[in-house]
Amino acid sequence: MDQVTLQRFAAILNCDTMVSPFIYLVMPVGGSHKCGAFWNGVIEKVQSRLSRWKGRILSMAGRICLIRFVLSSIPLFFMSLFSLPFGVARKLIRIQRVFLWGWGADGRKIAWASWNLVCKPRELGGLGIIDPKLFNLALMGKWIWRLGSVEVGLWKEVLISKYGGWRGLGEEGKGRSCSLWWKDLKEVWSSKGWGSCFEDSFEWKVGDGKDILF
Repeated sequence: MDQVTLQRFAAILNCDTMVSPFIYLVMPVGGSHKCGAFWNGVIEKVQSRLSRWKGRILSMAGRICLIRFVLSSIPLFFMSLFSLPFGVARKLIRIQRVFLWGWGADGRKIAWASWNLVCKPRELGGLGIIDPKLFNLALMGKWIWRLGSVEVGLWKEVLISKYGGWRGLGEEGKGRSCSLWWKDLKEVWSSKGWGSCFEDSFEWKVGDGKDILF
């Protein structure tokens, strides 16, 4: 639509014009979360918390606590709604890894353990630091659980009417015209047998028969 027509409609409706993407409740609306630029704000916030003096003054235990309880919570809001691209996850891991082994120190520090070992629970010999990609997978999977639970809401009614609810996640050939967010849920469903584990955890009761198809 040309700008003249757009301004005319805006004057008739007595409203302002906006451009996409825009920010609403701290979240960007519009644009693609598959692009790295979509996550620049998250990366900048993580880096801003890691000033050079913190790396020099804090002990190893202090750096671990900062990573676990501060850095892992900054991208929480974004990762609970959007699938984390591989490149963004790699940047977050690199920031945490550099900070853990000596942020702000002169020269390159030695990594005394692999990152996979660092992210393991303490009971298994790790440091309990959250892996962003696995954390994102769990947060996205929570939406699938909410779809299959007894929770009610308008968002759930819309997804059931449009895609069939959680049953539609495992259907093939019906994801071409769906939204990016639903495609992300379908990827979570098919990744590493997540969907089969989800279905195996259900216990069905016939009740009034509305949810049971014979």
